[in-house]
Amino acid sequence: MGFLAPLMLVGAIAIAVPIAIHLIGRRRARIVKFAALDFLMATKRKTARRLRLRERLLLLVRALVCAAVAIALAKPFTSCERKGPMVTRGPQAAVLVVDDSFASNYMVDGKPWLRRAVEESLRIMVQLGPEAEVAIVRASEGADHPSELTRDHLRLRDQLKRLEPSSRPADTTRALARAAQLLAASSHARKTVFLVSLVAKTGLRSDEPPWGKDGPTLVTLDLRPAKMPNVAVTALKVDQDPGAGSRGVAFDAEVGNFSDTATTVELQLSIADRVVARGSLEVGAGEKKGKRFLAALPAGTRATDASVSVTGDALSIDDRRYVTARVRDDVRVLLVNGDPRTIRHDDELYYLEPALRPGDRDDSGTSIRTITAEELAGIDPKAKKKGSAPAIDIADFDVVVLANVAALPADRVALLADWVRHGGGIFIAPGDHVDPEAYDRTMLPLMPQSLRDPIDTTWGASPDERNSRALHLVKWEADHPVFSDFKGDAPELADARFFKIALLGPTTATADRKVLARFTNGAAALVEASIGAGRTMLFTSTIDRDWNDLPIHAGFLPLVQQAVRHLARKHAVGGSGDHVVGSSVVLPTGDLKRLEVRGPEGLGAVFEGDRIAGRSSVRFGRTEHGGVYRVVGTDQTGATRDRDELAFVVNVDPRGSDLTPAPASALPASGTGGGAPPTDSRRRVELWHALAGLVLLLLLAEGLLVQR
Repeated sequence: MGFLAPLMLVGAIAIAVPIAIHLIGRRRARIVKFAALDFLMATKRKTARRLRLRERLLLLVRALVCAAVAIALAKPFTSCERKGPMVTRGPQAAVLVVDDSFASNYMVDGKPWLRRAVEESLRIMVQLGPEAEVAIVRASEGADHPSELTRDHLRLRDQLKRLEPSSRPADTTRALARAAQLLAASSHARKTVFLVSLVAKTGLRSDEPPWGKDGPTLVTLDLRPAKMPNVAVTALKVDQDPGAGSRGVAFDAEVGNFSDTATTVELQLSIADRVVARGSLEVGAGEKKGKRFLAALPAGTRATDASVSVTGDALSIDDRRYVTARVRDDVRVLLVNGDPRTIRHDDELYYLEPALRPGDRDDSGTSIRTITAEELAGIDPKAKKKGSAPAIDIADFDVVVLANVAALPADRVALLADWVRHGGGIFIAPGDHVDPEAYDRTMLPLMPQSLRDPIDTTWGASPDERNSRALHLVKWEADHPVFSDFKGDAPELADARFFKIALLGPTTATADRKVLARFTNGAAALVEASIGAGRTMLFTSTIDRDWNDLPIHAGFLPLVQQAVRHLARKHAVGGSGDHVVGSSVVLPTGDLKRLEVRGPEGLGAVFEGDRIAGRSSVRFGRTEHGGVYRVVGTDQTGATRDRDELAFVVNVDPRGSDLTPAPASALPASGTGGGAPPTDSRRRVELWHALAGLVLLLLLAEGLLVQR
């Protein structure tokens, strides 16, 4: 034991004061014998003994008070082996980076690992002392970070105690970068980052160091258990199963074993919370393996949620993965060929037909019929009334594509316009057979905007200049369902070259007109509008290679397929639960005037009024938990019902399931931080606080003795 102020021990001399008072108070009185009181002496002896004991106890207490005060002022301390990081007490700036990713819910000794991290963080705050400026930074991806350091340790302690595991993976690099920014704004010389984390390698990015050479001191706490094995369902896809009928679907699950030993897992498939299939799978160490389930969707349902789960382990959040399964809803498309050719590759529909039915497969989800513009005249709305079937019944189709079709007669246009008003969809693409003046005379009821003469951007250009003069698609509506399959800058669309485009004139008598994409010269490329309950869409270039080379780019197939399905108001059946926690989901609004999203844990949102009026889609971003998100919609008639076709699922990011520890080289280099942390392996324990408390107790005892 040592003393920080040993000179204060001189105050121990004050012990002599109560002793002197006690001795002086013991002066003997002169004895005078009085016979009448002799018989009382025997009864008083016991009382006298009690008084002597009280005086001696009072002397002892007062002596101890004097000694304790002196020793407390000398600030005694002792030392012990450190348990945890080496912390310097006093004025400084410190940031505690605490891992609250979903991996922090890993059960260790019956409680989440995060509880252990919180306890250690609280211990560090106590050791830092009240003079330290501190901040708490959460290490989960997308977490909100504090704006400044603070000395309000009580608030920080409450913040730590309320900390719960999130549903997001760790982004340790971003958290460390934010910690460095907070410390850079501090005027303290000593700056330290305490990393209280599982330090999984998936949370660190070596290409983005959080600070340079002069960064803060980094103190990493090793709180990981010796082993952290984990098994997770890392992917789940659903597709049509042609061999099982129209309601048959196939579920392909991927299971990852993030441990150093092989294991056998038990899986089960649930549809609408009912277990319909079970199976087992042996997965090697560090291996991912797939498992297929075949099932049929319940009768009477067009879409439902499903999930595949594995037997529970220490980290349960990634043991289940969700997906939305839908009955295939084929889109019936009527293709009207305005420029048929005997040479197949010169035909107007040479690229469009295989794009809508890849491989000409029955399970493509699209059924098509191709006719010429002359055959379109065979549509007779009065044929059924005459008792004979018409050559072509427009009611048998969901979408009509007019590909380079010359202006139709007014009666044919009126028939198509009436069909669109009752829910049909029409896609119009111009070409050399399209006369803008003729279109203005008869076709305007089907058009979102009138046409004007086309422009050729390569007119007069040499072969070398042709490509440099070409236009490209830009500024497409990324939130629109037509472009939902494209990510980022979408080179499969942006690289397509357009050499000739049709310009547009005044708008027509349609509603909700919107330009979905433009060319680099600012001209509209894709325009959509509503006609009654249906939709019309105008593409201002050809659907073949006469005016552009889009059909030979990878973006052509998803673009035309999504456009046709959007016009038909039908969704593709396949897919995967690729909405991860924290991502935003685009929901088409269609004819809805109110849309409500209901998710797990009370999450949700309501879109109505200005938030939905005039919009073809809305974006929902409160996906903070994995699970099923249902959508309730209200149409223009006021009818409200569950929109199963819009329901979606959200899953945890599989990156966070890999708990493999990062090597030491993956962590950023520790800077000087205004001074190195203490190197002594022993920790000082101050005792004077306890002595001060002892003084208070002794004074209380002295008061009680004096009263008695």
